[in-house]
Amino acid sequence: MKKAQVAQAASLLAGAWRSGKALDALPEACRPATLAEGYAIQAATAKALGEKVAGWKVGATGAMARKLLKARAPFAGRVYASRVLKPGATIPSDAHPMRGLEAEIAFRLGRDLPPRDRPYTMVEVKRAIASVHPAVEIVSTRWTEWLKVGLPSVAADHGANGALVVGRPFAPGVAKDVDRLAVEMHVDGQVVGKGTGADVIGGPHASLLWLANMLRRRGGLKAGEYVSTGTCTGLVKAEPKARVEAFYAGRSRIAFSFG
Repeated sequence: MKKAQVAQAASLLAGAWRSGKALDALPEACRPATLAEGYAIQAATAKALGEKVAGWKVGATGAMARKLLKARAPFAGRVYASRVLKPGATIPSDAHPMRGLEAEIAFRLGRDLPPRDRPYTMVEVKRAIASVHPAVEIVSTRWTEWLKVGLPSVAADHGANGALVVGRPFAPGVAKDVDRLAVEMHVDGQVVGKGTGADVIGGPHASLLWLANMLRRRGGLKAGEYVSTGTCTGLVKAEPKARVEAFYAGRSRIAFSFG
């Protein structure tokens, strides 16, 4: 895509982010045909919005999500600081009409993983982790029908991220073996999804490694950023006044409401 096409697409998406009014699709003249074009539009949209980036989400980390989105591999999206929320919040329902929910495991980085030519190793990304957190991604899109616009357009729209609710860090004993960590999503007191850290593309650390290597030619990762590694419980949806809880190892770690 030419720079003018990327700029046109970013302007339209930034407008949708500001107004809350969904788009049917980008015009054909500036519609991304590849993931690389989608990421270029995502970066230009972030610049147009002027928001501080607080982290990243990794999507399509499970077979079901890849089938749903017709994806061969994961994809990534920026998470803005204004959309990183604490447990206990009451979130306006109309801010996220889709109200998709994914219980995840997130890492907070303690050191940079900067751009470089050589791929990162698992040892390096593990050393960069400062803390491990429970997180619930609120999935929301700027498309009227997000499954019809195609994966490049989903990537352009920050990977369908609406917000990220991040809980307090796990104790070292829990954080040590996140692959086996049991996770449950509850909506209005009912179990609507369950799984473990291993349901994420070979484990949350493998997701972080994938992201570090995807971004090593696109700006890298920075200390202090969160990386939400992908759903352990599938994608579920909540009603406009639902109460949401995410349980880890049988304990409620995140709770919030829509209202």
